[in-house]
Amino acid sequence: MKQSEVLAIGLRGNMSKFSLKIAAAGAICAALTIITLLYISRDIMQGVYNLPVVLLVLFVGIMMFYLWIDNNQTVFIRDLNEMVKAIAQGDFSQSVIINKDDELNNLNESLKLMASKLNSRLLKTEHEKDQMETILTSMVEGVLAFDITGRLLLMNKTAEDMIGITFVEAEKRFFLEILRNHQLADLLKKCLSDGSRQVIEANLSPTDQEYYRVYITPIIGKDEVSQGVIVVLRNVTEVRILEQVRSDFVANVSHELRTPLTSVKGYVETLLDGAIDDRPTAKKFLTIINTETDRLNRLISDLLYLSKLETGRIELAKKWISSQDMLDHIIKLLEPVALEKNITIESTVNTGAGSVFGNPGMLEQVLINLLENAIKYSYDGGIVNIEISICEQGRSIKVIDKGIGIPAESLARVFERFYRVDKGRSRKAGGTGLGLSIVKHIVERHRGQVQIESEEEKGTIVTIILPIN
Repeated sequence: MKQSEVLAIGLRGNMSKFSLKIAAAGAICAALTIITLLYISRDIMQGVYNLPVVLLVLFVGIMMFYLWIDNNQTVFIRDLNEMVKAIAQGDFSQSVIINKDDELNNLNESLKLMASKLNSRLLKTEHEKDQMETILTSMVEGVLAFDITGRLLLMNKTAEDMIGITFVEAEKRFFLEILRNHQLADLLKKCLSDGSRQVIEANLSPTDQEYYRVYITPIIGKDEVSQGVIVVLRNVTEVRILEQVRSDFVANVSHELRTPLTSVKGYVETLLDGAIDDRPTAKKFLTIINTETDRLNRLISDLLYLSKLETGRIELAKKWISSQDMLDHIIKLLEPVALEKNITIESTVNTGAGSVFGNPGMLEQVLINLLENAIKYSYDGGIVNIEISICEQGRSIKVIDKGIGIPAESLARVFERFYRVDKGRSRKAGGTGLGLSIVKHIVERHRGQVQIESEEEKGTIVTIILPIN
C-alpha cells in the first residue's frame, strides 16, 4: 500500500469521528434551545421576559457557538491538510499544534509518528542506496544489470569506461544497442530464457585488443523466478600476457638448455667413437665442450639470480659509493674484453655526481652487463662511454656506444627474458639472453628507472635513473 493511501485511510477514519463530534455538539445545542424555550414560555406566562428580545439573544448565542466550533475545526483541518501535503512531498518537518486532548489531536499525533517513521525509513533507504553506488563505483569489474526483457537497468563507472558509453546514453536500451557483440548477446538471451549461468573469455569488440572474462548470471527473486541478468566484465589482459610470458619462458629455457646440451652430447659421442685418439681433434672438441658448459653454467646462474631478484630473496643493503672508484673497477675488469676488439672505454663523472646511493654488488653487475653489451655490439676500434651525472630524481648513469644499434620494433622488448634482436649473433657472442632483464630488475629494486634509445647503425644509449633516498 502506498504512503498516500495510508495517510488517506487514517485521515478518513479520524474525520468520521470528527463528524460524530460535530453532530453531538449540534444535538446538545438543540436540546439546550428547547429547554430554554420552555423556561421562557413559563416566564412569559408569568409576565417576566420580553419574548422577542429573549429569542433574539438565544438565537445569537446559538449561532456564535456553532460558528466558534466551525471556525476552530476548519482552521485545524486546513493546517492538517497542509501537513499531509508536505509529508507527501517529502517534507517531514511540518506539524500542527493543538492543545485539546480529543480525537483530532490523536489524529495529529498519529500523523506525526507516521511522518517520523517514514522519514527514518527513507533516510535508511537513501543510505543503503549510497552504499551500493559507492561499492559499484569502486569495483574494478564492470557491472551491468538487465531486466527480464533485456533492457539495461544499471551500469557502473568501470563498465562505462570498458564499453565507451555512459549509463545516461545506454539506459533502457537492449544489449546489442550498447555493444555490438552477437556472441555475448546470444549468451545473455540464453541466460534470460533458461536461467543458466554463462562464462566466456572474449574481446568486447572486433577492434578491442583487451581480453575480458564475462560472467552472465540470472537475478533470482524471492519467488524463485528470474527477474533479469547481471553481466560482470573482468579485464584479464594482464593475466593473458603473463600466461604467454610464462609459456614463452618455459619454451625459451628448454631451448637455451637443449642447444648447448645437444652440442656437448654430440662432441662426447664423437670422442667416444674414436676421435679421442686424435689428439688435435680431441682437444678442439673438449674446448668446445668446455665453452658450452661455461655457457650452461652462466645461464643457470643468471636464471637463479633473476629468480631471487623477482622474489625479493636478495637483501638490498644500500650505501653511498664513490662514482669514480666504481667505474675504475668495472673498466679494469672489462679491459681484456675491450682489447679483443680494440675498443676504448671512457668514463666521466660530472660535477655533483661524485657518489651514488645503492647496493655496490648489484650496481656493479648492472654496469658490467651494460658495458659488455656495448662492447659486443660496437664496431672494432670504437669507443664506449659511461658517464654519471646529477638529475632531478638523483643520479643518471649513461652507457653510450656507436655500434650497430637496435631496430625500433625491438626496443620495447629488449628487457624481456631471453629476447634477442639477432638470436644467432647473440649466442655467438656468448649471451644468455637474461642480461638486460637482470639490469631492469636490479634498477627497479632500487626504485629507479631504465630507459633505452637506439638507432640502427648509429648506436645505443642506455640510461639508468637512481634516486638518492
